[in-house]
Amino acid sequence: MRIRLKERRQETADVISFVFDLNNQPLEYRPGQYAFFELDELAVPDERGKRRHFTLSSSPTERGVVMVTTRIRGSGFKETLRLAPLELQLTMEPPRGLFVLPAEEARRHIFIAGGIGVTPYRSILRQAADSNTPVRALMLYLHRSTEEIIFGRELKEIAEEMATFSFKDITDDPYPGWEREWRDRKSRLVLDYVPERERSIFWISGPPPMVDAFKDVILNIGLSEDSIRTDSFSGY
Repeated sequence: MRIRLKERRQETADVISFVFDLNNQPLEYRPGQYAFFELDELAVPDERGKRRHFTLSSSPTERGVVMVTTRIRGSGFKETLRLAPLELQLTMEPPRGLFVLPAEEARRHIFIAGGIGVTPYRSILRQAADSNTPVRALMLYLHRSTEEIIFGRELKEIAEEMATFSFKDITDDPYPGWEREWRDRKSRLVLDYVPERERSIFWISGPPPMVDAFKDVILNIGLSEDSIRTDSFSGY
C-alpha cells in the first residue's frame, strides 16, 4: 500500500509522531498491532536499510490516516522521515502482531508501559474511547522525567471519561544508585497497585530489559505465563 506523509507532531524533545494519509485506501487492523514501512530511498544512510517496523499508535477509529510514534536517536530511516517534505510517498505492509486485546476476557487488564512502549496502549484506548466500548484496565506508565511523558494529557482525559479505566504515571528522575532502587521498585509497583493479581492479565510494553524485569516479577509472585503479554521495543 502506498501512503504519504501528512503531518509530524512533536510529542517530546526527541519523540515524533508521523501521520500518514492512506490515499483513500481501506486499512483494517487491530489496536496494538505493528506494520513494516519501506522508503523509496534514504536521505540519511542507515545500515539497517530502508525498511523498518513500528507499532501503530493510531486507532482504527481515526479514519483515513495511520500514525506511528517513535524516538529519534540517530536512525537514518527516522531522520529521513523527520527531514522529508510533507507528501513524501512510501510503502506500508499489512499490519500484523498479537499484542491485541482478546474478544472476551474476564480478567482486569494491567497495562505496564515504559517510555515509547506507550504506543500500543494509545491505540487500544483511543479506539475504546471513540467507539464507546469501555476497557476494564489500569495503566502504569513509567518514565524518567515529566518531560518524557508521551500522550500523558490524552490518556488522563480518557481516564476521566472512562470509569473502568485508571491511569497512573510514575516518574523517576535518575540519581546515584537509581538503577538498583528502580529494579527493587518493580515488584512493589505490581504489589501496591494491583491487589487482585490473580484476577488480572498483565500487558508489558517497553525496552527489552524493562519487559524482562517485569515479566520475572510477575512470574515470581506466582502467576503463570498465561497472565502475561509482552511487546519489546529494541533499538529505537
